[in-house]
Amino acid sequence: MSDKRYFLIFNCGSSSIKFALFNHHQTMAIFFGIADKIGQSDACFSFANAAQDKQTFTQSNMNYRLAFGLIVETLKSYDFFDCITGIGHRVVHGGHLFNEAVIVDQSVITKIKQLIPLAPLHNPANLAGIEFCLTHFPHIPQVAMFDTAFHHSIPEHIHRYAIQDTFYYDQHVRKYGFHGISHHYVAKDAAQYLDIERGNFISAHLGNGCSITAIKEGKSIDTSMGFTPLDGLVMGTRSGGIDPGIFQYLHKQLKISIDEITTLLNRQGGLLALCGKSDMRDISKMITQGNKKAETALAIFCHRAASFIASYMMYFDRFDGLIFTAGIGENSALVRQKIINNLNNLDFKINDKCNQAPKTYTEIQAHNSKRIMVLPTNEELMIAQACQHLI
Repeated sequence: MSDKRYFLIFNCGSSSIKFALFNHHQTMAIFFGIADKIGQSDACFSFANAAQDKQTFTQSNMNYRLAFGLIVETLKSYDFFDCITGIGHRVVHGGHLFNEAVIVDQSVITKIKQLIPLAPLHNPANLAGIEFCLTHFPHIPQVAMFDTAFHHSIPEHIHRYAIQDTFYYDQHVRKYGFHGISHHYVAKDAAQYLDIERGNFISAHLGNGCSITAIKEGKSIDTSMGFTPLDGLVMGTRSGGIDPGIFQYLHKQLKISIDEITTLLNRQGGLLALCGKSDMRDISKMITQGNKKAETALAIFCHRAASFIASYMMYFDRFDGLIFTAGIGENSALVRQKIINNLNNLDFKINDKCNQAPKTYTEIQAHNSKRIMVLPTNEELMIAQACQHLI
């Protein structure tokens, strides 16, 4: 394979590391895999080629260092390691410092470190991937693509908070939004599917992290996450939006620090706090067993998502469709059904047969409904395209 050249793409999340290999001029990954449920007792590592020949094995209490090591050993065993000519990374928070993809150098690394307080679950994992590659691929150029970049088109009257000028201009406190790579990808894919140049969509990225974005003429104009990825929807371990006065209340009542409260809301909130599990697959099983806490957690999750979708409908005179994407959005018929049930008065109605088989159907709406789509996201392809452009 010495004549082959590949881009290696890393998508390091709060509980998983996805990786993929792309030929320089192909639009499909030729090899890909995931280290999933990192830090949990049932962590697993799987990989496959383009023909979907898949191998999976469990790795108890896998951490990030072990996961990266498994990826490198797998690439070596399939003779890909020496053919990598560029590496791309998803980085969650670019703050005000990055509004487009960049070649990684020490200055970029320093700036990403400065932004860790804004994304404490993700930027450290993103940096871990970059620094690991500096060790194992020291001479290979790396590209960082930022989740926040797509949302730089959000107008000031929407992204700005009602606080003093000094916080906005000097401390750069504003809504940034996240999952921008994913929202951008599915908006482009949906527009291509509908044969329109730039579409008007609401994109629901529902996974361990969740966000909803209003996309008008192909550009983000509002999104549920804010200054950090903690805001907005209920997520796996994140609370989503809460009254900021709760910080002071808990600080005084329980004598715990702001840092401790922030950690609780980021790592021990959300679905985990509501029912003891952060993975929607586990919660769905609990519901079938009659677990009331799991039922309540699902109801809260779906109500919050529906409320954002409903509020974003105000942006559109012409509406091209609601998009479900990411792990939960693509795979949980139950979640899609319950969200849509909350939106019947806005003329969203689901086709049960299509909803139960989203791999067969792109559109899952009933005949008298606004369009509802299930589209797989492909953040890795978007990052590979950035590598092609910059390297």
